[in-house]
Amino acid sequence: MRTTRRTLLLTGASVVGAPAILAIGRAANTIKLTISHGAPPYVKMLAELGQKFMARHPETEVEFIANGDNWDLLLQNTLREAFVGDLPDATWQSLAYAQTLARRGISQPLEKSSGSVEKLAMLGLSRPLIDAILVNGKNYSLPFGTTIPVVYYNMDLLKRAGLAGAKLPKSWDEIVDAGKKVASLSGKVNGGYIEYASTNAWMFQNILGTLNGRMMNAEQTDVAFDGSEGLRTLEILAQFGQTNNFDMTLDQARQAFNAGICGVHVRTASGINSVAKAASGQFELQVGQLPIPNPDGRLIGAGHGFFMFAKLPERQRRVWDFISFAIGTDGQAILAKHTGYMPINMITLNDPKFLDQYFAANPYHRSVVERLPITGDQFYFPSTNAVKIADIMAEEMRKVVTRRSAPDRALAEMVQQTRKLL
Repeated sequence: MRTTRRTLLLTGASVVGAPAILAIGRAANTIKLTISHGAPPYVKMLAELGQKFMARHPETEVEFIANGDNWDLLLQNTLREAFVGDLPDATWQSLAYAQTLARRGISQPLEKSSGSVEKLAMLGLSRPLIDAILVNGKNYSLPFGTTIPVVYYNMDLLKRAGLAGAKLPKSWDEIVDAGKKVASLSGKVNGGYIEYASTNAWMFQNILGTLNGRMMNAEQTDVAFDGSEGLRTLEILAQFGQTNNFDMTLDQARQAFNAGICGVHVRTASGINSVAKAASGQFELQVGQLPIPNPDGRLIGAGHGFFMFAKLPERQRRVWDFISFAIGTDGQAILAKHTGYMPINMITLNDPKFLDQYFAANPYHRSVVERLPITGDQFYFPSTNAVKIADIMAEEMRKVVTRRSAPDRALAEMVQQTRKLL
């Protein structure tokens, strides 16, 4: 990869976080790997990951290059770099882009190194996550971490609303009832908020998944959320909308909950650490699970992982060394230490020693980790209009939550517009 102004700027940024690119016992055949990412807030995590890896593999340097401030921008920059032949050796990206990167011939299959699906399971990956990284039966990524939706509760407000001593709600009916009771309190208090506008219609995908629904058919030729599961998803959103006293943006809702004036908030588990910090000394926080009404239901993670772009065999071998380290016990511990993301290695998560350390640093994650065996990854529409489709779905969900549209009418509009854009 040629040196660019962006590369130079990022190298400096990585050094600020930690000396991730310092030489550690360099061997004569040292190879430097460049790995792009779109998560500048996690530069310290990447720095420690690189530092620990290089201590174990002194023949390989790793340099992390920020190539965007989020997953979407990183993908767009990656597509442009592929067009001009300026790709790094690997990248840390959203698993939702596995199909896009593979079908365009950008990412390289990992099956020669990782082995069959059965061997992937032996590496500690759940079957739903394995399915998320397969494209035409080939493995194009290894997951590094993920997050799922959870329900945040301000227990002080719930107690004020008469729910003292009660167990956390389990069903949507119970969650909505709690939110409605908080909404009836005097003052500028909001009963609840659900992040329906999350990127890529992620919350819709999750509720649909818990009902055992699908976004598209297996052949990806038509939508599959046009039936009873899709309608029930919007009915749940309409039901939750009864807890709202105010229509807020996502950022406003997060600020309101952190300020102690919202009773129930449904959002990603990756925010647990920051929410816990805001709640500390201000109100009692509890974190509950998203209801799964169907016994065959599943959750939709917002997973991320490493993709290989290198084509030369020796560089591919070094990339595989790094990826293997990242998904192993040491790499997963570094992820858990620096971020709110959950590790995905089921073998690691069954290690009592690791769990003791993990829960000591992430005490609210106990109920979250229980859901990882049934957690896959989000769906990304196979179309250049994927972002536009998600925006239309978000707008229809907003109308439903704010009681400006009925679920059946909103579903019909979502289905019609999605089919048109596909």
